[in-house]
Amino acid sequence: MRMRCRILAVVAVLLAACAATPAPPPSGTDANAATVVAEIALERGDCRAAAEHYARAAAAPRAPEATVSRAFQVAIDCQQFPVAERIAQLWRKRSPASAEAARGAGLVALRLGRNGDAAQALRDAIRLSGDEPGKALIELSQAALATANDFGAYAALRAAVDIDGLDAPALVVLGSLALDSYVFRDARALAEAAIERDPESAAAQVLLSRVLAGTDDAAGALAAANAARTLDPAGAVFAPAETLIALDRIEEARSELQRLLEDDDAAPEAERRLALLAFREGDVEEAAGRFSQRLRTGDGAGEALYYLGALAERHGNDRAALEMYQRLVQAGGGMLASRRAAEILMKQGRREEALGLLDAQAQRDPQAAVDVLLAKSSMLIGHDAAADAVALLDAALERYPGHPGIEYQRALALEGAGRVQESIDSFEAILKRRPEDPALMNALGYTLAEHHRSLARASGLIDEALARTPDNPAYLDSQGWVRYRRGAPAEALAPLTRAYRLSRDTEIAAHWGEVLWSLGRESEARTVWARALAREPGSALLKATINRHLMPGP
Repeated sequence: MRMRCRILAVVAVLLAACAATPAPPPSGTDANAATVVAEIALERGDCRAAAEHYARAAAAPRAPEATVSRAFQVAIDCQQFPVAERIAQLWRKRSPASAEAARGAGLVALRLGRNGDAAQALRDAIRLSGDEPGKALIELSQAALATANDFGAYAALRAAVDIDGLDAPALVVLGSLALDSYVFRDARALAEAAIERDPESAAAQVLLSRVLAGTDDAAGALAAANAARTLDPAGAVFAPAETLIALDRIEEARSELQRLLEDDDAAPEAERRLALLAFREGDVEEAAGRFSQRLRTGDGAGEALYYLGALAERHGNDRAALEMYQRLVQAGGGMLASRRAAEILMKQGRREEALGLLDAQAQRDPQAAVDVLLAKSSMLIGHDAAADAVALLDAALERYPGHPGIEYQRALALEGAGRVQESIDSFEAILKRRPEDPALMNALGYTLAEHHRSLARASGLIDEALARTPDNPAYLDSQGWVRYRRGAPAEALAPLTRAYRLSRDTEIAAHWGEVLWSLGRESEARTVWARALAREPGSALLKATINRHLMPGP
């Protein structure tokens, strides 16, 4: 082993000069050398070089399928998605009967927002797997969700299977994907089909209750939730409470959870849900008391510490919040705790410490490197340093060329830096490569509307996004906002009302209240803002909107 390490070190020195230089497809020993150099690059953390060299090895005319598979996996793990796409296309061409090759091609197409290509590849993956379509779909669904393209995952898998050939569990999985992609019509149809296939399916009833709650069918939603609990008293015990929360019937939900405290089996989770509900509704005293009790008893201590930190942060006690978040970070609390701690350090003007804290998270978990980059850039944008975020993201694209998340974030950062036309141009360029992506349609449309640019086109883009995912609250918010910008506040009200009903997002609350105010419904606007502010008192946009109307300048 030591001798091999010495040999690899020598090879690394000899080949370092050509590590970043593309070369013709290798053959024979050249392919083996490319594999060696790729592994060396991987060991030293140079993911881009590793992926490129593995791609060269895979391109060798007689490269074994194991090498191609390894090359693809390295490119995916290193988030070198355009390289992974090249390897997948090569793999599919050489091994047309390989379910693994088809699966890889479909998943990387989802990563890059090419939903139609993904559907075709995943259809082949299911057909070639040899499994029942339902089993194959369920297996693929988790991998598809990991691509950070929820709507694409649903659309591709829906197109890849024949619904008539699926059993109830597969229909529930597909319906859940539809629901999470805000295509409620499809989710309801799939839930009802699952119930028809298996009337004893509690999971199908839970899915139906969630869909009906999202469409304000309170009676139907509660009937389905109660049916689920009857079918599976242990597994669906919280279905009625979840449905009441989704329907915004908070006091009834609280009473239901209080009742479950008397059930020894359900009590610990009921206590947790009561604490989370109090936090969600801005009931500081109750939330603090319940989470403090959980911290003392050790029930979900990490979660309790996080929420106690969030409560302290909400009410201006940054010192206590920072201490709690840092305790979580030291205990391996992950990205969420690191980000919250970094946000407080940024507020305190301790920028280098904040960025260093996130860098340390990337060192502990190299797989989180891109997440850390995105978190750093988002934090810089939020603290009036969008120009620095652009520079950070430009450098990141040198390491991760064509990365969809970084490209998207860069377009946002350009807007934050005041480079509005460049932001619009960036979104336009990305949308040309990903014309099926409703998130990009919405982002471009909203950016145009926010800056009073091409409002008719902005409206068309957002309407097109909603045609694909008609119940998405972010897109409904954009639709309402562009209508308001176009001088039609009365037409803006319905999508904004529904958007807030679905998400309780503070930015949507700011927009909804603004439109209500413009229509002379000032009391309703105050109520919307007050409730949203109780849930998120630190929202800069919400506070700015309230101050503009309630404390106008001279």
